[in-house]
Amino acid sequence: MKRIIRKSALAVSALALATATAVGALGVAPAGAQSSGSGKVTVGDNFYKPDDIEVTAGTKVTWTNKGKILHSVTPDKGRAFGAKTLPSGKKYSYTFKKPGTYAYYCTFHGSPGKGQHGTIVVKAAATGTTTTTGLLDQKSG
Repeated sequence: MKRIIRKSALAVSALALATATAVGALGVAPAGAQSSGSGKVTVGDNFYKPDDIEVTAGTKVTWTNKGKILHSVTPDKGRAFGAKTLPSGKKYSYTFKKPGTYAYYCTFHGSPGKGQHGTIVVKAAATGTTTTTGLLDQKSG
């Protein structure tokens, strides 16, 4: 009986640890951020859709101007990525290699955090899988 209780406690502990690890790995994305493996952003007249997305490191994000007027993709900070001008019908792509939060805006129709703006949240690539099978197979006692 003690052996069953110990195995059950071990299984519950392993499940709690795996859950906590998974939740911690998710981090915090902007409210309304959409998880997207494709990394596609539509640029419209005065908007980005989606305006906030989450991708994995190494993902190429492509902005496509489907609007009728000129737009830009300008990072809030630095010059790691961006397009000074993005004419109607044109595309701009950038591969985000490092995890982090990359805010951007259109210089013609927004400013950092206002108007036409968006955020790319880049998460670290998965390094492996977590399993509790080995823990369950261990002998208690």
